[in-house]
Amino acid sequence: MDGSDTRDPLTQFHEWFAEAKSKESTLPEAMTLATADADGVPDARMVLLKDADSDGFVFYTNTDSAKGKDLAANPQAALVFHWKALKRQGR
Repeated sequence: MDGSDTRDPLTQFHEWFAEAKSKESTLPEAMTLATADADGVPDARMVLLKDADSDGFVFYTNTDSAKGKDLAANPQAALVFHWKALKRQGR
């Protein structure tokens, strides 16, 4: 997450996400997805989290979209959650 806790990151995420769901007025599942294409050109956009487990964070996309093509060319990505009501972010 943001480095402020040494517990298992997924456990920490689920605790913070539960808190965000109870306190955020809109879309606590919104997250910024940052990708880079095959040439390393970065791009970022908002997507919605569908699930998170030991296999990773799940969101849906069209594989023909820019993000789908970026992820096919370069599967490395970054996510950032901003929970304004909690004055907290997770990455």
